[in-house]
Amino acid sequence: MNLKFAKIIAGVFLVGFSACSSPTNGETGGLDCPECNVSRSSSSLTSSSSVAENSSSSQGNLELAISWVQTGSFWTSQTEVMQSDYLALMDTLPVQMVKATGDSFPVANVSWYDALLFANALSKYLGLDTAYSYTSRGAGNKLGGLRIDSLVAAVHLPSGAEWEIAARAGNSGLYYWGTAPATDYAQYNNITDSYQKVAQKIPNAWNLYDVSGNVAEWTLDTTLRGGDWTSLAKELALDEYEKELPDYVSTTAGFRVIRKGE
Repeated sequence: MNLKFAKIIAGVFLVGFSACSSPTNGETGGLDCPECNVSRSSSSLTSSSSVAENSSSSQGNLELAISWVQTGSFWTSQTEVMQSDYLALMDTLPVQMVKATGDSFPVANVSWYDALLFANALSKYLGLDTAYSYTSRGAGNKLGGLRIDSLVAAVHLPSGAEWEIAARAGNSGLYYWGTAPATDYAQYNNITDSYQKVAQKIPNAWNLYDVSGNVAEWTLDTTLRGGDWTSLAKELALDEYEKELPDYVSTTAGFRVIRKGE
């Protein structure tokens, strides 16, 4: 699919869970690549300014809705990756908090490696190349011989700079809501006792939801950005980040993805 959607602000890709595809861009295959159980299926693009509906079942296939928002030179998923999306593409779901389990909740307890593998799976699902190649895949999805192509037309985990561009949406302040009440824009400070369904708060100026709070978001730099549902207000600042090892998992950690290229 061509990313030149011209003036469309948010494109919604409806894709169905399907059968096997070959790895691309040097990615290992066979039993060492279990995420390769997805391929491109028929999809449609519609103009939308709102978050896509939850996944639904149709003729035995799980239908996945991904909403993209143009954020400068790339496109960003409008919400954090949801549990329904992750399960459909990866055929597995990390253990989630019992009180925060369901299609519209963000996926948490995912490592940096998990996020890269999801990006690869979504790339293949859309008929694109993959940004991450590797020679082995071990326990905890640790990727050996990992090589990253940051320029390929594919789905990517954002770099810290790309994440901040999308999160700021043109705002140069500490928070994208300025001096408005943070509680209108972010789940944080244990106001709730778990992460919440996506898109319950006011989005930023580019219509991205939960950029701050809810679950912190992995970037390619192995940092977690945006704070989370347990964070203090100062930890929601757009220039704040937490450096972690790539196999780190937590009920406070999730991710969103971006799409680059033609």
